[in-house]
Amino acid sequence: DVNKNNKSGETPLFAACNNKYTSKINEAIVKYLIEHGANINKERKDGCTPLFAACKSENETIVKYLIEHGSTINLENVDGETPLFNACKNENETIVKYLVEHGADINKENRNNETPLFV
Repeated sequence: DVNKNNKSGETPLFAACNNKYTSKINEAIVKYLIEHGANINKERKDGCTPLFAACKSENETIVKYLIEHGSTINLENVDGETPLFNACKNENETIVKYLVEHGADINKENRNNETPLFV
């Protein structure tokens, strides 16, 4: 089952997006899982989706693929943060720019009343 969760609430798609040492193999796994019905917006227990993981792991190719295939850009986790917060924390200018160009809310405040540009 491509949408089965592990104990942390992660799906295989989340795990493939969460790999800091991303390779062409992970990109192929992400594509395969989505093509075979993986829920692109399925949340982990903390409300994070595969897009959060891809932004955190700084994989530009996977971030773009997820968005092109319907990932919700402004979905909030339990801290009131969106994937843009992860991209800003990592200072990944390319991903930040891509997210903003595709509708990420730069004025969204988290639980601490911080916006992505101030974290």
